[in-house]
Amino acid sequence: MKFAPKILIVTATVVAALCSASNSSAATNGLAAYEQLKSLVGHWQEAKTTEAQASMDIELTANGNAVLERFHMIQAGKPVDMTTLYYLDGDQLQMTHYCMAGNQPTMRGTYVPESKTITFNFVRATNLKSPNDGHMHHAVYTFLDSDHFQTRWTFQKDGKDAFTEDVTYVRTK
Repeated sequence: MKFAPKILIVTATVVAALCSASNSSAATNGLAAYEQLKSLVGHWQEAKTTEAQASMDIELTANGNAVLERFHMIQAGKPVDMTTLYYLDGDQLQMTHYCMAGNQPTMRGTYVPESKTITFNFVRATNLKSPNDGHMHHAVYTFLDSDHFQTRWTFQKDGKDAFTEDVTYVRTK
């Protein structure tokens, strides 16, 4: 039993070191993800021709501290506009999506450089009366090359995935 305090100290030291390593990789991950998003600055069109023909303009704002995405499409003959703001909160990439559903989900992003993919997961939302109300809950951005990327947005309602929207975009300028 004389070794029990020493084992506890060694275990605590190992756990602290692992947490520190995890936090430092998260810091690099958030910044790398943000840099990847900054590379999207420009005008983008949906790759395939559809009735909605989605487009988006992406720009840097706030002295380079935020990436602003302005999405536009025609749905049932009416214009639909949404805005998404991407930013670093400390070392974590976050986004707030100003949705046509009238709510504003905030999601945290995780970047996997090997697959060139940022996965955003729901954290919280404003203007959402109940967690069961419809809202965007998950998004995945995959960077194919400097002129193409894909998005997959998942809309959740009543605690279940209701639908996904998959779009490939092509840079036009």
